[in-house]
Parts: sequence; C-alpha cells; structure tokens
Amino acid sequence: MDRRRFLMTFLAAALAETPVAEAQTPRPYRVAMLAPFSTAESVPYRDAFFDAMRALGYVDGRNVIFDVRISDRDRARVPAMVDELIALQPDVLVGDAVTARVMRAKTTSIPIVLTASIDPIGDGLAHSLRRPGMNVTGVSLFLDQLSGKHVEIMREILPRITRIGLLFDTTWSHNCTLIEAAAGAAARRAGALVVSYYVANRDELVRAFSRMGKERPEVLLPCPTPMLFNNRDSLYESGLRLRVPFTSFVVASVPTGVLFSYGPSFAEGYRKAATYVDKILKGARAGDLPIEQPTTFELVINLKTAREVGLVIPLSVLLRADRLIEE
Repeated sequence: MDRRRFLMTFLAAALAETPVAEAQTPRPYRVAMLAPFSTAESVPYRDAFFDAMRALGYVDGRNVIFDVRISDRDRARVPAMVDELIALQPDVLVGDAVTARVMRAKTTSIPIVLTASIDPIGDGLAHSLRRPGMNVTGVSLFLDQLSGKHVEIMREILPRITRIGLLFDTTWSHNCTLIEAAAGAAARRAGALVVSYYVANRDELVRAFSRMGKERPEVLLPCPTPMLFNNRDSLYESGLRLRVPFTSFVVASVPTGVLFSYGPSFAEGYRKAATYVDKILKGARAGDLPIEQPTTFELVINLKTAREVGLVIPLSVLLRADRLIEE
C-alpha cells in the first residue's frame, strides 16, 4: 500500500469513529419569560404564547428551553428575578412593560419582547413604534387611548352621566397620566367631569372609597397597574357596597363589580409575542422589528353587575357586545 492510500484509509477510519451527528446537533435556544401573575385568569395568556411557539416548531427540551419566573405583580421582586434570568444567558427575554423596563436597565444586548405595554416610547423602551431602535420590540395594547372609548360606552348606558371617577396609581404615574388625559377629553365631549383619586397603596384606596361615599361618581375607571390589580378584591367589594360600577380593560375575566370591559385580547398579545421571538431566533434584530398595535377589540357586558347596581343596559349596547355575562 503506497503512502497516499495509507493516509486516505487512516483518515476514513478516523472520520468513521467521529460522532458527527452529535457534533452537528445545535444547542437548544433559551427563552426566558418573567410573567406578571400566577392567578387562574393569567394561565390562558402563557398558554397562548407556548401554543404559538409550538406551532412555529419549537419543542421545549428539544430545540428550545423555556425558563419561566412569576412576579405576582410584586415590583420589589422583579429586579432579582430579572438578574436570575439574565444569568441563564437566554437568547430572548419576554415580559410586559413593567418587567421590560427593568430588563432594559440591566441589559442592552439580549433582545427583549413585550407581551403588553401602554406607551413603550414614553417608558424609554423604543425610539418609535415603526423602528424601535433598541433591544426591545413586541406588542403595545393601546390602553391609554381606549379610556376615551370607555367613557363613550358609559355615556350610552347613562346618557346623563356627570361624574366619572378615575383611580390614579401614583406609583405608575406616567401611564396613568396618559389614561387620565384621554378619559378627561372624552368626558368633556360628553359634558361630564373626570375626578381622579390618587392612590399608592391599599390604605389610600380605603380612604379614596370613603371620599366616594360623599361625592359618589357614577362609574369608576381604574388605571391598569400592578398595585390596583393586586388590590382588585378591595376595589370590587367597595364598588359594589357603594353601588358604583367599574369598567375594565381586561376582557378575559370580568368579575362582579365590573359593568363592562372593552379592550384588546391580552392572550393575543402573548400569541403575537411568540412570532417576535421566532423572528429574533432566526436572526432578526429587535430594534428593526416594528412594535405592533392591536386591530381587534372586544366588548363584554356583565349583566349581573348591572342588576347589582340597578342599571339597565340599552339594546344598542347589548347588540354590539361580543359576550354577555348573565350569572
């Protein structure tokens, strides 16, 4: 056997023993999510995200690893949880605007996908919706502008409405200011007045409802913030006691105390977030992907609450409802 044939035979034998398939298997992607709450109504949101990821071809434990933490709307816990997730060196971070602001403060290199936000530009997460330009992209839910629509629906139910209460969370003043401005403009067009109740904790909520007993608003619009969400039991109980109904931006769950809900689907926001994660894992830059806004909205009427507070919902509103809650 000549030298050339010997070398070729030796090389072929060496290659045959090399674990080629193992060497060519890419590492699974890592996607880290910090979810805002663990309550039952939040499960469909996360399910929507993971279902969409599976539909896009991602299988947990095979080509992707999902790391999920839940803050239960405790803002004090968020920084440590974000540190924990970043230490895992994920390819993408996923969270709402509350967590994304913390994520952005801690990393400018790992892409961040928003599942929900009110004002990503004002929150310092994007230069513009069309071209975010940072390491953040995802979904904005348009909630600030929808507060005006809430006032319009309420005026259809109560044509002579004069006083609308707004629960303004001072711990989240930027977003609440946007909602207050849009609601105030719509109220002025309706010949009504928005009265803001400024609160930062549960004790201040109790005092706000004490004020309402003397200067009773006809409806309450709460700013969608972590603190108010965590105290929703007190909100609804106090509202029913005073016979003052709420409106809500959350359409998936409309408990007694909420007269109607109007807004986009949060589950759809999570579903769309999965498409952003997919694009980023395939090489897209977060800053080049436009932030998406919802195009469909749902109106849910709670007839049980209407009976509790002695209101009759006009047929014109009932016919436009996507869903009625009767029990």
